[in-house]
Amino acid sequence: MTAIPIRKKEMTAINTPLVFPGRDSAEWESLSAFCREGVHYLIVAGGGGRWISESRDLRRWQELRPLSEEDMAALENAEGEHRSSNCSIVWDEELDLYVKYELHKDKTTAGTQICLAVGRDLKHWQCFARDKATAPERGIVYDGDYYRALPFGEYICKESLPEGVPVFDIRDYGAVADGATLCTEPFMAAAEAARDAGGGIVLVTGGHYCVGSVWIYDNTTLWIAMDSALCASKDLSNYDNALLACIDARNVSIRGGGKIIGNGEYFAYLPLKRPLLEPLEKTKLPPHLFDPMGYPVDTIRYAYRSRIRYAEDKYEEGLRPIERPMYTVWMCGCEGVSIENIVIEGALDWTLVLDCSQNVKIRDIVINGNRHVANTDGIDIMGCSQVEIDHCFISCADDGICIKSPRRREHDGIAIKGCQAEMRGTNDIQVRDCTVVSVMNAFKIGTETYFDIENVTLQRCKFMLPDIFPGTVSGISIESADGGNVRNIEICDVEMNRVCCPLFICLNKRNKYGFGDDRERRAYGAIEHVRIERINAQAVEVPGMITGFRDTAEETVVEGRVKDIRIQDYYAEYRDNREELHPEKTVYENVTDYPENNAFGDVPAYGLYIRHGENVTVGNCHVVPRSMNQRECIVWED
Repeated sequence: MTAIPIRKKEMTAINTPLVFPGRDSAEWESLSAFCREGVHYLIVAGGGGRWISESRDLRRWQELRPLSEEDMAALENAEGEHRSSNCSIVWDEELDLYVKYELHKDKTTAGTQICLAVGRDLKHWQCFARDKATAPERGIVYDGDYYRALPFGEYICKESLPEGVPVFDIRDYGAVADGATLCTEPFMAAAEAARDAGGGIVLVTGGHYCVGSVWIYDNTTLWIAMDSALCASKDLSNYDNALLACIDARNVSIRGGGKIIGNGEYFAYLPLKRPLLEPLEKTKLPPHLFDPMGYPVDTIRYAYRSRIRYAEDKYEEGLRPIERPMYTVWMCGCEGVSIENIVIEGALDWTLVLDCSQNVKIRDIVINGNRHVANTDGIDIMGCSQVEIDHCFISCADDGICIKSPRRREHDGIAIKGCQAEMRGTNDIQVRDCTVVSVMNAFKIGTETYFDIENVTLQRCKFMLPDIFPGTVSGISIESADGGNVRNIEICDVEMNRVCCPLFICLNKRNKYGFGDDRERRAYGAIEHVRIERINAQAVEVPGMITGFRDTAEETVVEGRVKDIRIQDYYAEYRDNREELHPEKTVYENVTDYPENNAFGDVPAYGLYIRHGENVTVGNCHVVPRSMNQRECIVWED
């Protein structure tokens, strides 16, 4: 194994625009640059004369003096390339980079700035621009936003670079490890050099590097060393669809023990309320989902919704939507993907997105999200096959592990462009030995279910929300809402702590996408062949639910039933606080709305409420209710 190489010289020595002693501004007409024995010479013309300055470190420049014949003779053999009257490029052997000098009009004065950039390929130039937040006031982090007890040592370790693989260090292309200088161009120069060489390692080491949207390509490993990071620019103008994208690539991996930091707080508005650090005295559900916030204000739905940082005007404050990037890490149309030994922190939106890819292995990663930034799912899997997720720790605001099959790449007004992979069904997904800390659903199939989702296995996982309140919305959520068939699901050996609803299975016909030519015309999908065994849930708040639907809105009654559902060895114990119930005579039929366990109002059971089912069996079910409970454990209807 080889050690990470040490650079000869860091880019932090370089300043731009250039500052000359005694010259605040000037109207320069042309420039030319030369380099001799490591010293840079700059000649500028303007104001009826020609002037010269020199610098050895590109940080401090001598006072400009009139150009003499002796200067011209001394520079006769110096290297320089004159591109135009306002641009000159020289090669610096010490930096092992090209240095470009260019004239720019100064927007704040009547003068002309001389700007400096470096690059290796004459295409991607490091201009040393500093990152500027689009909205710096949004970057506030409250106590309770992040989960503090992350067990990094159980998942993340220091690694050495493998021998015999070409290494493309982003510092060799001009990257600056200060977390504030934009390094998008140096990163892309290294990534494209690896691509053009047939593959290799794009190395991120030696500190934190600020980037906008960047890509990696075939046969590439993005290696982020421990104690180093790719940090998301806080400027929205620096993004396309994602922070880090890999599109239509083969044999790609991300690893190294370092971090990808999204700075998600800067891409959403501040919440109405700060995180809730004390438990609610009572548990109360809204009557049903008649508004997104979950009013009245004393419901558990409102308690968490009012603490979310949205990119839209959910709190009706007259704010414009924020056009934030949709993905933090996006693997689209790829085959042969490995992501391990990496931390993804502070997602911009969805965190790790597996999109229409196959043969994907995710292992030993930590997702450390702000648990109040809206839509920041942990791992999203859509249109994929042969996916293995093993031994990961996920802390996030939205769904922890979410398997879906949308018709289009979009949500909340954000649409993805430029990806050629067609959406399709999701098949053969395995999840093992993962821990999820989530405000919403720890493990979810749905809600977007236009295509089929089949053959999903989840084993030996732990779901919890130990430190903020109320608890996780649901532990296991299986939904078909948009016409897709969800079938052959096996879940076993799951422990939950402070998860409000341990189990939610719901079939309805929201039909978000309508009907397209790519799928047979059917009004609703199916949920069938589901096995759930050995569930142990502590400190629950509301009952589990298994439900289809009955639609009486039309002349002919339409009924959708969940089929062949087996629940075995199901144990749950309530948090013994007060509950306030307002049961309706008939439990709400959520036929076309967004399916969620707290959107139906109160049900007549405290353990499991089962409705519109066919061949649904429950064996060895034991639920310990609140001491004030007056409901039955299991209620079957229809």
